[in-house]
Amino acid sequence: MILPVTGELDAKAIVQKLCEKVGDGTQTQYTQQAQNVEIITKPTGAKPPLHALIIGINKYIANVPLGAAVPDALAFKAYLTDDLSVPEDQITIILDDQAKRADIIKAFQDLAQPDNGIKRDDPIVIYYAGHGSEIDPPPDRSANGPLVQCIIPQDTSKDAEIVPIPDFTIGTLVHRISQEKGNNITLIFDCCHSAGGSRDELEEARYIDKKDLPKLPSAPDKEIIDDALGGSRDVVDPTSLGLSFEGMNSHVILAACGHGEVAFENGAEKHGYFSSALLKLLRSVKIDSLTYKGCMQRLPALRTRQPQNPVCEGKNMNRLFFNAMVQGAHTSYVLVKPKGNDFYLQAGLAQGITPGSKYAIHASDVPGSSNPSLGTLEVDVVEPFVSRLKDANSLGLPAVCYGRQVGYGPNQALDIYVTQEFVDAAEPNDAWAKAFVGGVDELVLRPVEPELASVILSINSKKQAIFTLTNQASVQYGVETLPAPSYEPIRPKAEYVMPVLKALSQWNWHLRRMPETRPFQKTIDIEFYKLQFAGEYTDEGSPILIPDGESINVDGVVDIVATTDDYYGIRVVNRSTQDLYAYLIDFSGTSLAINLKTIPILGSSSSDPTLPKNAPLTIGYGSGGQVPFIFSVSEGQNIDLSLFKLFVSTHPTDFESLKQESPFEGRGTVSDSKVKQLFGQKPLWDAFTLVIAQRRYPKGEEPTPTQPPEDTTTKPAEPEPAPKPIPEPVPDPTPEPTPVPGPGTIFYPPQEAGAESAPAPGSGGFTIFTGRSKEPSSIQSRTANPASQPWFRTPKLTKELIASIQGMRLRTYSKQQGPSGAAATAQTGAYFEIAVIGSADDSLPKLAPDDTEMIYRSHSAPAKPDYEWTDGIVFDETHELWSKLEPGDCFEVMVSARGRGWTNDAERGHLIFW
Repeated sequence: MILPVTGELDAKAIVQKLCEKVGDGTQTQYTQQAQNVEIITKPTGAKPPLHALIIGINKYIANVPLGAAVPDALAFKAYLTDDLSVPEDQITIILDDQAKRADIIKAFQDLAQPDNGIKRDDPIVIYYAGHGSEIDPPPDRSANGPLVQCIIPQDTSKDAEIVPIPDFTIGTLVHRISQEKGNNITLIFDCCHSAGGSRDELEEARYIDKKDLPKLPSAPDKEIIDDALGGSRDVVDPTSLGLSFEGMNSHVILAACGHGEVAFENGAEKHGYFSSALLKLLRSVKIDSLTYKGCMQRLPALRTRQPQNPVCEGKNMNRLFFNAMVQGAHTSYVLVKPKGNDFYLQAGLAQGITPGSKYAIHASDVPGSSNPSLGTLEVDVVEPFVSRLKDANSLGLPAVCYGRQVGYGPNQALDIYVTQEFVDAAEPNDAWAKAFVGGVDELVLRPVEPELASVILSINSKKQAIFTLTNQASVQYGVETLPAPSYEPIRPKAEYVMPVLKALSQWNWHLRRMPETRPFQKTIDIEFYKLQFAGEYTDEGSPILIPDGESINVDGVVDIVATTDDYYGIRVVNRSTQDLYAYLIDFSGTSLAINLKTIPILGSSSSDPTLPKNAPLTIGYGSGGQVPFIFSVSEGQNIDLSLFKLFVSTHPTDFESLKQESPFEGRGTVSDSKVKQLFGQKPLWDAFTLVIAQRRYPKGEEPTPTQPPEDTTTKPAEPEPAPKPIPEPVPDPTPEPTPVPGPGTIFYPPQEAGAESAPAPGSGGFTIFTGRSKEPSSIQSRTANPASQPWFRTPKLTKELIASIQGMRLRTYSKQQGPSGAAATAQTGAYFEIAVIGSADDSLPKLAPDDTEMIYRSHSAPAKPDYEWTDGIVFDETHELWSKLEPGDCFEVMVSARGRGWTNDAERGHLIFW
């Protein structure tokens, strides 16, 4: 049934006409195309031959010996030969005194040789069991730079001055292998690089403290690195190539533990805990249907004396094990785990899951005929990072399975207006009817009037489909009409239109959603910088980038002239008291692609927070060889738009299910997930939006088009021009900090003191409407009962404003005072309320349907001797008041106090909308 909207709509009649356009004999074919489900099956025939380098070291010349590294190496070799039938001559194994520094490096180099029998895209696995460490960077690198991870060859010694092999040397060698043989490379490292605790606590740990190791010289392994990069087709900074690095595409690495953890071995039973568990798992499943990511999710908890949580890193972690020729897992599959008597999706509010969403359950995350649905379940309870599946026990699910979303809850419906012109031009297909009942890949469309629509579906003069977006940023920067000129036109056929609507539905939902409470709004700072050369270079000639001037993030907007000669970076500062996990997601305003901007890191239980408290996180520059942001505008366009959304959370989570390719062109994306279980804490999350406007020409210098842009047959209703604020001649001396953003807010700078309440100008951000005080207000309660008085009002709301407002928050510069020695309680104190005043203009609060006055408490005034700025609660789009508003209503801010002798002194107030 079509989702209902208020009142009888012409839109509904138009939609019904569209739904009646059923094809003649071709509807089945069109329906299958509109569902846009790509089934990937494994190719038949022999798998590419696997080649392996295996290194195991027990007996060190100058360091603590191990007892199980060599047995682990031999066990891994046995798995390859006995279980996978890999020929002996395709395996190189070096043990103990065969694994000197020069031997290990030569073995890596041999894998890249042109005549070694390894064909391009053949799977290559490199296994290492032995000691690891984390040591000071070489003297020619920043003294304050990060420590360098390394592995310890058998002959490492202070006396002989034979140093460990740093991660950037290994990364460069692997990079060369990938250049010659393809990126079907797997690294399995059973060692650790950093650890805490005493030597007794670290007994049987595969770790050497840096104080027991020789220091790296300047420019270590320069000749080896130069030789490895000599034939490279890429421009590469070798110091950025480590065991894991930003956007790494050359390999996938399975590591025995997370950073700061210890990789243990069982000396009595002669095996490493990680290697033993990994081999047991690999032998228990079909290797041709197991992904790297799925392997980590299925790996059992390791029973070590300290937490040891293996991790998987790499852009290609969704590939099948040892096989680049198979696409492997699809990112739309979400892990399902049992908890108590229920089963939970490992995704929740932060990923946009809503009650009523439906998931098809599968035994694995690899699409194909061999992985049929076990049944469909509905989400009934959603928490921040997990969602409960209703009646899951009825299916008899395995302990590890996966859910694929096939139905969306009503909150995720796309509000759409379809023009009569589109209906007339649309080619017949029963998919039109299915789209409005959730039958096209469970896309949910809700027909509304044009003023309420998120998208207007129409045609242009050439009878091509166009999609007109109504979100503030798209309209403000003139990119609301899709597809953009740089993309191919869309015919008004269901198989072309439905994929765009599905992508737009998810793009719109994930961009606008925010948590009910905003716990980190005051403690997360986002800075955006243009970068410049620092005047220093690495030994390999790569420039070091640093910020050029101040942050160019102005109230949540970055407005730049895009050129590939300019580099940009982001700095995020966490001033909260909690370590956080950060995830940066790019919503393209013209392609509708959703890209995750950092590499995926997935652990079976934990890894380090990416945004520690009181510490900055740099993205695009700084340590780790990060790649800067570079922007360009496609041919045929003068402006492009990206909306960066930063999610932060106290618990690790996985945002891979959010990413999507552009419906206008196919392109891949990179995702990020760092995982750690924080026991005993309530999970919190928050999000921040940053608009990146990319211009071909400087603002105000755009060339006048020789021809007017092509008119559409129907355009969305435009709001009336907003009056400009009139500043008072005398500025207000009261200091005011920059407003703290609300959900997804990009604020327009505050009006001058004394300005009338008025709609804010449309440029400079998302703020479309505001109310501000003209005069201070003070009230004292002389009895135990509440005392209130009006302070200021907003202008009257229009229909368009009601439809476009997504949230509201009151911000005040105030203080409260009570009787001498008294402290505020639940029954006493000073506070602020927001009332809805009806269109009758009788100055009385409006009555809700249950006859209660529409008055809502915002926040208390601070009990401080001096005035302070204080933020009220966020009234987001889920609050009940929005459904009760009507054109002509307005908001009134009230100054209140309760309890004899309590006073509320309000100096200034802003009621801000977005």
